Amino acid sequence: DLVGLIDAWGEGFVGELDYRQEAKNSQKFQASIEETPLGGAVFAPPVVEQCCSKKVLTTQWILGERLELSAAKDVTKLCSVAMNTYLTMLLETGGLHADPHPGNLLRTPDGRLCILDWGLVTNLDSGFRVAYIEHIAHLVSGDYEPIAQDLVLLGFIPDGMEQQVKNSEVAG
Repeated sequence: DLVGLIDAWGEGFVGELDYRQEAKNSQKFQASIEETPLGGAVFAPPVVEQCCSKKVLTTQWILGERLELSAAKDVTKLCSVAMNTYLTMLLETGGLHADPHPGNLLRTPDGRLCILDWGLVTNLDSGFRVAYIEHIAHLVSGDYEPIAQDLVLLGFIPDGMEQQVKNSEVAG
């Protein structure tokens, strides 16, 4: 679906240029991650709302160093925190930070992980998250019969193409 792909890319590109939306994404992440065991280990820079507009985003200054450049002894732990944070976003909260390059991950002096740049966020509805978890469960348990239907539910193959996937021996 080339048109759908281009439309989705365009929405993300234009959305990333609206700093009010980026502020909302950051605040939504902060509120949701605080409800998990990761709340004290990872955060987004607090937004200074009175200094924001569609074209200006202002956050509190965060002291820190890029995670991949840090020589601190807790970098391995913070990499695990990052992985768990992204899995939590993907599988639990549904708001997935979609720009996780090294420049957006900081180690703060107090040993926490700060995730920067919330302009590009993919929102995954609960149906997708459940379908993804079920797909992983099918793969892990060796139950390959439902894989084709999983791929339809996840949007990887069009509805009605399940038999072609089964015939292709992609799984099984």
